[in-house]
Order: sequence, then C-alpha cells, then structure tokens
Amino acid sequence: MSAVKNPLAHLSDDQLVEEHSRSGANSHYVSEMLRRHMKSSADLGDKIWWLNFWLLMFTIAIALLTGVLVWTAFRTGFK
Repeated sequence: MSAVKNPLAHLSDDQLVEEHSRSGANSHYVSEMLRRHMKSSADLGDKIWWLNFWLLMFTIAIALLTGVLVWTAFRTGFK
C-alpha cells in the first residue's frame, strides 16, 4: 500500500490561503489548513506541557526549601 502524497504540502501558509481564496469552497485547501493548524497546536501543547512540568518542579522545590527553613527555625527556637 503506497502512502498518499499531499499535493499542497509545498505551499506556504500565505500561498495556501491565497489559493483557497481563488478556488472557492475546495475541501482540499480547507483540510490542509486544518492539518497545519492541528500540527502547530500539538507542538504548542507539547511546549506548554513541559513549561507546566518545570513550573511544578520549581514550586515543589520552593515548598521544600520553605519547609526546611520553618523546621530549622522551630528547632533552633527562633534565635
């Protein structure tokens, strides 16, 4: 079984919109724009996931360090 080659993959985003404007309601252009949008959304989602992960790690580290400071203050009697 051979893979289907996308005939619109070589077009830039601006060219794709221009061709779609000229051709009217052609589902090939709409589906290609949707495919590109979904790919860029997925890429952005991956970046946001890693940002959330690192923010969580830093929040946990700050909470642990705060706990150590409070524990040390109680242990030494606030001297």
